[in-house]
Amino acid sequence: MTFNFIRRVAATTNDRPSSRLQKTSEQKCGRVVFPAIIVAVTLMVQTLVLPRTYASDRPNVLIVLTDDQGWGDVGVHGNSIIETPAIDQLANQSARMEHFYVSPVCAPTRAALLTGRYPERSGVIGVTGRREVMRSEETTMAERFKAAGYVTGCFGKWHNGAQMPLHPNGQGFDEFFGFCGGHFNLYDDPVLERNGKPVSTQGYITDLLTDQAIEFVKANHKQPFFCYVPFNAPHGPFQVDRKLFDKYNDGSISEKTAAVYAMVENIDTNLARLLTTLDEHELSENTIVIFLTDNGPNGKRFNGGMRGAKGSVHEGGCRVPCFIRWPAKVSPKSIDQIAAHIDLLPTLADWCELPADKATLDGRSLTTLIESGNDPALAGRHLITLRTGPRFKTSNQWPGRFAVRNLRYRLVSEKPGMVELYDMGKDPGQKQNVADKYPDLADRLKQAALDYYSEIQPSVEPNRPVPISGARPTMIPSVDAKLTGNPGFADEIEWAHSWVDRWFDRDDLVTFSLDVRQAGRYSIQVHYATAAKNAEVIAKIANSELHGNLKRVANKSVIRPDLDSKATPRRMLDFSVQTIGVCELESGMTELQLSLAESVDRMVELGGVTLTRCEIPEPKQFHLFLLAGQSNMAGRGKVIPTDRYPDDRILMLDQQNRWVPAVDPLHFDKSVAGVGLGREFARVYAAAHPDVTVGLIPCAAGGSPIKSWVPGGYHDQTKSHPYDDAMIRVQIAQQDGVVKGILWHQGESDSKSGAAELYRDRLREVFARFRKQVGTETPILIGGLATANKEKWNDARKQVDQAHRELANELEHAAFVESSGLTLKSDNTHFDRESLLEFGRRYAEALPKK
Repeated sequence: MTFNFIRRVAATTNDRPSSRLQKTSEQKCGRVVFPAIIVAVTLMVQTLVLPRTYASDRPNVLIVLTDDQGWGDVGVHGNSIIETPAIDQLANQSARMEHFYVSPVCAPTRAALLTGRYPERSGVIGVTGRREVMRSEETTMAERFKAAGYVTGCFGKWHNGAQMPLHPNGQGFDEFFGFCGGHFNLYDDPVLERNGKPVSTQGYITDLLTDQAIEFVKANHKQPFFCYVPFNAPHGPFQVDRKLFDKYNDGSISEKTAAVYAMVENIDTNLARLLTTLDEHELSENTIVIFLTDNGPNGKRFNGGMRGAKGSVHEGGCRVPCFIRWPAKVSPKSIDQIAAHIDLLPTLADWCELPADKATLDGRSLTTLIESGNDPALAGRHLITLRTGPRFKTSNQWPGRFAVRNLRYRLVSEKPGMVELYDMGKDPGQKQNVADKYPDLADRLKQAALDYYSEIQPSVEPNRPVPISGARPTMIPSVDAKLTGNPGFADEIEWAHSWVDRWFDRDDLVTFSLDVRQAGRYSIQVHYATAAKNAEVIAKIANSELHGNLKRVANKSVIRPDLDSKATPRRMLDFSVQTIGVCELESGMTELQLSLAESVDRMVELGGVTLTRCEIPEPKQFHLFLLAGQSNMAGRGKVIPTDRYPDDRILMLDQQNRWVPAVDPLHFDKSVAGVGLGREFARVYAAAHPDVTVGLIPCAAGGSPIKSWVPGGYHDQTKSHPYDDAMIRVQIAQQDGVVKGILWHQGESDSKSGAAELYRDRLREVFARFRKQVGTETPILIGGLATANKEKWNDARKQVDQAHRELANELEHAAFVESSGLTLKSDNTHFDRESLLEFGRRYAEALPKK
């Protein structure tokens, strides 16, 4: 049986949403496996006593979860405005769970879905402030699938912890593409992440996530796979194609609702693409497809007359669509018995033969219910919903807001000590409280909730420190900090993408609670913006005190786009990144405390901190490369978030002569320093030498002529002594490693009469002096001048170019690196970012083999 979706928008290559990923070097690498993941998976497999073997007869699983889409946001549920043909057709081919319940907000639903347990058991009681973090000790659905031989992928919004081992890669997913926070700011051309590394993209976010899920299915169609696609739409901000928005924005509904409906229609188009991919690979018959949403609608709109919306413990906040299709075993039907997010794991465990100790689960297998349409064993169950935490007047005796749902009744408490009971069969809109009419029933249901709360309360109260695993850089957003003094959160918002502002005074403190899982040498970076001239940050951690003078960076926020003109404007701010020091950390609990050395006249705004383990290996395993020359070696390419991500196997000797994880800009010759060729060269080299760490020694000085590269030479533009400064840094670096190469790019300043004639001999002398310090057989790589306008070169430039080529040919262990085909920026002098990355790869390929 196949399921071909006839769409208004055909699912062909030409008709699919236009989106693509930029081809960065990070995206070209395959699956990344980190040591911490290997350990976690090994322990998990030993615990479950099931080897990872590939069983082709097992069904594949595709779960699509949308964000803030309510029960009424599909056509099949009676919404006469929205168009969702793919969702509607899927519903008609599925077991339709007519009374399916989730948590009132995002993160708890996701934790419950992944663990088969009520979210509070895993520590998830909210959406921010680390109350959204699922404990790493939980055994997730992905870990169970992986142990059973499945390839696992997650594409979308995670929202259950960002740092390893809380990250999807640490919770059982081989592949992750998306974001880990609770929401996102920009849906067009977003900066997402792949397996922890930033990725710049082009396209609309839902299209991009679908693209990657489709690629995952295509790549793994011959083995069993578990593909989890948690879309972030139609969660705000309300951004979608304008034409699609205009289709719904006809004045009959609010702009917000029009945007939501447009976003859902886009989801529908992408669901069709996913299902068509299954058809094309003949996977539909034996693939379990589950479509559901994570809570009630994010606003007042059609929801079947139910009371409540997102955040509410009433029916409208928790009842959502759930359609389960498996043509090989499940016939389409409508099922009225209650079921919930916690039931999907035990159900899939039965169908897919997953290891699962069901005694530890709150969920119940729905296999009998789904296959036959009825299961008497589930008729007497009840489902518990909590909205606990500091915002909900929680006490030791009362869990804040809660609800208990059985087959017929819903008990609700929105105030301590008070409950309401509704007969959902007779009163689906919850208008008549019948608690006085059925006091015994009300007491029994209330006691079930209180007993559960008493059971889990100790596990949800303790502080949740940020784990520092060392497996990859650990970014900690400011919203995870405790603030003391004047600082607050921008616009009084304390969730994803907000930041600390109003940080002026020396007595102000920003404190992060940490759990160091792996001892070692760590660098500390701050993500910040400030117009202050004298901002010095002090970082106290363990027994270390680090000081860093922050460079001035304009802190101009912008309003994020939103099609809902009545929405409260939300600001965005781009942050610079600066390393303030390195320290040794022992395993265990500690705090990172940031303060200002002196009060400042312009506030410091803090986006977060990043800790990266950066061990210095034995000298033989620490391969060093000198980066010397002018501005194209220093780099003038545009810096994007990918370039700010630390490379723990690529270190750089920073301006303070400390070995820190490499980030762009590597150089500090001028304030305009940007992306250069050095880090891409190092990536290629590191990939070819997996047992070494690469150390880069940035020494280029923009605009420096060859005459300044002599002992005592001075360069006025950069107020530096290029050669002397380079030699000092090389000598410092050699105390820790071995210089394996000299990368040179220079000559523009000497491409003039009177200098070009002397250039060749002077450059030969520079290389001789370098080699005297680092070794006579040290490879030298000489990059060619830009050739875009070669036909217009003057005689002097030709002479300099010829000098490069001749020296590369004459000197032993030297090579010339062609620049043909590379693109210059509008200044017609400097290579653009992509060309510099390509140049770096060419340098690596040209490195003489010794």
